[in-house]
Amino acid sequence: MQAIFPNFAYRRPSRTPIQLSWSGRTLVVACCLRFNRRARSTGPADSPDQTYADLILAGIEQAWSGTYQLGTEAMPEPVTVLVRFQAEGTRKAAAVRVHRLLLMPAHVISPLYRRIWGIFRTGQLESMGLNWTPRHPGSIVMPPYRQARTVRSVAAHEFGHLLGIGDAYGALYRFYSAAPGTGHYMMHSNSQVQPEEVRMLIRAHASGRMQFFPRRWQTRVFRDGLRREFGQLLRRIKS
Repeated sequence: MQAIFPNFAYRRPSRTPIQLSWSGRTLVVACCLRFNRRARSTGPADSPDQTYADLILAGIEQAWSGTYQLGTEAMPEPVTVLVRFQAEGTRKAAAVRVHRLLLMPAHVISPLYRRIWGIFRTGQLESMGLNWTPRHPGSIVMPPYRQARTVRSVAAHEFGHLLGIGDAYGALYRFYSAAPGTGHYMMHSNSQVQPEEVRMLIRAHASGRMQFFPRRWQTRVFRDGLRREFGQLLRRIKS
């Protein structure tokens, strides 16, 4: 059976930071990112020869580039994903900022004028902070982690959001309920990119809509998660 590759049509390519295209069975992910000064000039103590920007790019490329068996009728043969970074100024870039965060962990967020109303587009609580479209993928915000491997793994996870994929772990906006069977996924545990996550990024860019893992309400899970997160917040404030 001949593979049928989805089309990616970007209305304003010059204003779209991350673009997907096909080269045979290779999915090319072309990225234009813009780093703040701290990311470009400093790095973690255990990697004095590399900046945060260097490590972020390396983490993204290493995690997302590879060959995946997508297991669909349209694409029955393995697909290779190739991440390519393009120079800032090539087109509009997605911002990547490294600075101290008081309470929040690393995250991807939309500018103020796009927040909140995204929930009406998707019906997902996650869209209150990240109202994703290919033209508006959001900005990565990361604290200055002390270990290079943490920088790389967290950057790879947050990049998944720039690609249009939601979280799989038990976050508040998921009612603290993780998506079943995703414990080893990139969007759950910063582990390894799975074929389902590649299918999700393809659907996101083909449809122009962010893709989310299924979520469910469990009263006990939500209650325990809320108690746990409130306790962690108090400990961070005290420290």
